[in-house]
Amino acid sequence: MKIIEVIKKIINVLTTIIILIGSIFLILYICGIIPYVVLSGSMEPSIETGSICFINKNAKYESVKEKDVIAFKMNDGTLVTHRAVKIDENGIVTKGDNNKDEDSNLVTNKNYVGKNLFWIPKVGYVVKTFQTTTGKIISITLIVVLLITGFLFGDDKKKEKKEKGE
Repeated sequence: MKIIEVIKKIINVLTTIIILIGSIFLILYICGIIPYVVLSGSMEPSIETGSICFINKNAKYESVKEKDVIAFKMNDGTLVTHRAVKIDENGIVTKGDNNKDEDSNLVTNKNYVGKNLFWIPKVGYVVKTFQTTTGKIISITLIVVLLITGFLFGDDKKKEKKEKGE
C-alpha cells in the first residue's frame, strides 16, 4: 500500500469523524439538548469529574421528580448538575451525590435549566482542552491541514475518469 493511499484513508477517517461528531452535536442542540462539562466531583461516583452531561432544556420544571438529576444555575450563573432530593411548593431541594449537605439554594422555575439525559465519562476533558486558546489553534490547524491535503491528494476516481474521457 502506498504512503499516499494511507494518508488518504487517514484523511477520510478523520474527516468522517469530525463531520459525524459535529452533526450529532448540531442535531442535539437543535432538539434543545445542550452538552456541558462537569468540573467538580460533587456527583461522584455517579457522574465523574470530566464527564460531559447532556441536558434536555425542553424538560419541564413541573415534570421533575425526586431522584432526577437536574441542571440549574447558581446565583453567580454557574451551571450545576445535582440530584433532586425533595420537592415542595417553594422549589426543588438538590444535593450532590458526593456531598454531605443539601444545597443551600432552592431550584425554582427561574433558575432551572433542564434534566440530565445522559453523560459520557472523561470526554469533557477533551472538550475543555479544545476550548483553550491552544486547543482552538490546534483545531483550526487540523481542519486547514485536512482541507489542504484533501485538495492536494484529491479523488483518484475523478482523475481516472477525466483521463479516460468519461
